[in-house]
Amino acid sequence: MLNDYITIFFIGLLGGFSHCLGMCGGLVISYSMNLHGQGGRSGGARWQTHLLYNSGRILTYMILGEIFGLLGSTLGFILAVKNIQSTLELVAGIIMLLMGLNFIGLWPGWAADSFPGINSFKKVMVALINKLSSGNIFILGMILGLMPCGLVYAVGAKAVATQSPLGGMMTMLLFGLGTFPALFSLGISTEFITMHWRHRLYLLAAALLIFLAVLTIMHGIDALDWYHFYWLP
Repeated sequence: MLNDYITIFFIGLLGGFSHCLGMCGGLVISYSMNLHGQGGRSGGARWQTHLLYNSGRILTYMILGEIFGLLGSTLGFILAVKNIQSTLELVAGIIMLLMGLNFIGLWPGWAADSFPGINSFKKVMVALINKLSSGNIFILGMILGLMPCGLVYAVGAKAVATQSPLGGMMTMLLFGLGTFPALFSLGISTEFITMHWRHRLYLLAAALLIFLAVLTIMHGIDALDWYHFYWLP
């Protein structure tokens, strides 16, 4: 499980510098510019603003992780199916694999980032940013943590497969911490990373996601006694 957590952190880290900058970068820049237009903040106060925003976002991920883990645990209790955790691992791995293939353009049907309502969600975010103050930046981060996102769906599937509120929370916490450096740095400086390098990091994050998905599927198959991979950690 430790290896999975490490991989999830790096998926968040690489995805943060690529996928998240594309998805959320505009909103981060918008609220940063908005606060600057209100008189600006400098030094430690400016860092505190972005710490609060990202802390709110990660808190939402943790809450979602607990819910996902509880959902997996509840499914196991209600269905009372033998090897339910193995089945959930198998399903989660397949979902993660499809998401990863979508990210690199090999499964275009899974257009996760065109999730219904995402444009309306962004409009709501813009409206909130226009009324933003340093006092409610934490709340904005919590709300933005709910933005429909392919990476969140993929890692959320892994959180469900843990069948544990604590395991789900830890999964989403490590993912959120991985995304922190990119969005925090973007908030500090609007000139950040070129599209060329963003694309490369995005592909690397997708590759890690596919790697974790394959391992998760193999764990599920092994636990279901369909086939034994004796070299699995």
